Amino acid sequence: MTLDRPLLLSLALGVAACGDNSTATTAGDSTTGTASGTTGDATTNDPTTPPTTGTPTTGDTSSSAGPTSDTPGSTTDAPATTTGDSSTDALTSSTGPITASTGVIDETTSSTGSDASTSGDTTSSTGADSSSTGDTMGVTDDTIYEIQNGTIKEKQPVDVKGVIVTGISATKTGMFVQEKDGGQYSGAWVYVGKMGPNIMALALGDEVDITGSTLEFNDLTEIDASLGTVTPTGVKGVKIDPAPVTLKTLADPITAEPWEAVHIRVTAAPLTITQIINLVEYKLTSAGEGVVIDDLLYASLMDKLSFPQIGVDASFTAAAGPLNQSVGVYKIAPRMPADLEGYKPPPNPKLGVEDLKAGDLVISEVMYNPTCNNDDCEWIEVYNASAQPIDLLGLIIQDDAQDKNKQGKVTVSAIVDPGKFAVLGYKTMVSWPYPNPPAAFYGANPALGNGGDQVFLKNSTITIDGMPAWGNQANNQGHSFKLDPNKLNAVDNDVLANWCYSSVIFYMNTEWGSPGAANELACAVL
Repeated sequence: MTLDRPLLLSLALGVAACGDNSTATTAGDSTTGTASGTTGDATTNDPTTPPTTGTPTTGDTSSSAGPTSDTPGSTTDAPATTTGDSSTDALTSSTGPITASTGVIDETTSSTGSDASTSGDTTSSTGADSSSTGDTMGVTDDTIYEIQNGTIKEKQPVDVKGVIVTGISATKTGMFVQEKDGGQYSGAWVYVGKMGPNIMALALGDEVDITGSTLEFNDLTEIDASLGTVTPTGVKGVKIDPAPVTLKTLADPITAEPWEAVHIRVTAAPLTITQIINLVEYKLTSAGEGVVIDDLLYASLMDKLSFPQIGVDASFTAAAGPLNQSVGVYKIAPRMPADLEGYKPPPNPKLGVEDLKAGDLVISEVMYNPTCNNDDCEWIEVYNASAQPIDLLGLIIQDDAQDKNKQGKVTVSAIVDPGKFAVLGYKTMVSWPYPNPPAAFYGANPALGNGGDQVFLKNSTITIDGMPAWGNQANNQGHSFKLDPNKLNAVDNDVLANWCYSSVIFYMNTEWGSPGAANELACAVL
């Protein structure tokens, strides 16, 4: 929050009267609160404002400040290389702060070009000068080193100058910044929220000054600038090289913590995708060690143009970006395709659900009225009619209502080979009574109607396949509704006459069907 103009004037006059040649600065509001936020899935949500209960301790108070702190398990403490023209006229820019109340440049409250904030004060970026008070009106500027190592405690006002933007969230509600000298404890997440300073015009490599307060959210140390300021200094294009860090370092929270929010890079040949997480993140693994790749700044899993057929078994040789953290899970957040090097698609390419065209999957069998309690063991069988393996991750299941609020979705990787069948189960394994588990579950929706319903398979843009509606057939409990095996395509399965009820038993004399296998030709007489 900026001081009122009369107060600024009186401060300036007071300084002049005392004969002090230093320029008056704008203080951060020490009573700044945090905007309310909701805690989402810790593996996917943007870092945001903290819950209102509890007061975690900021940083590791046992660690020393500065970029050369040694941490067991770390591979390097070498500072990042800083380039860019820092001696241009931009250093004397009079651009004012971006305020939380307006989100625009406020030139009426800016300091002149002679202010220390634009003179390249080296003490604010090295971490060598340690200020323990966090007093934004003091002689020494606060540093990220002091915030991250616990010298400045949580909820204290801070005034950090001359740090470099290393990553901006896709939602523009926050960004990563870093001290120019780099090293451990040199990075921080800055939260601005939707109503705070407008960071839309910022770019990687911009130098900024920040006022706000320190806080912890889901174990992530951050600067809350939602009621403070983010001030571009006019210096642009400063290059922060990523610090080399090993997967072993990131696997241990003790050795990973000093690198939180720092721009880092891991290498291995290869770094293989072994797990897709919540459809938007994934885990890279090498020699038993792994790290999660975040979608906070850039959704690489969705970038099929840069990384065709990306999915399980695809690989990279290096991954770089600021190190995000949420509840002890450390995640590299790439900012652009160039942060992911040496991409290779899976050795046996697979089609993702978003790659499919209509008819690539065919609904071949549906158990909509099983004998288990509450029909909790319903299942749907799909056939891969394409020429490539298909990963069913992300497949959407709808009934005749085609209601997006009551649809199912496959949330794990499940591969079905060409010419093969896969069973998708209703709800979870808890309600599954059969000895063989399905390829995947699609959740508690949709519940299929015994008296008549339909099934549709979709991705985010098209209907891949649908089937005709069944009616209220008597005596059908425990019998699956199946497609004629000679009509196994997305055209013939639209014809109700090509469907009938199963006549072969597959479970305890109570369930008829052929889940995961070709359908029999004969139909049950009910």
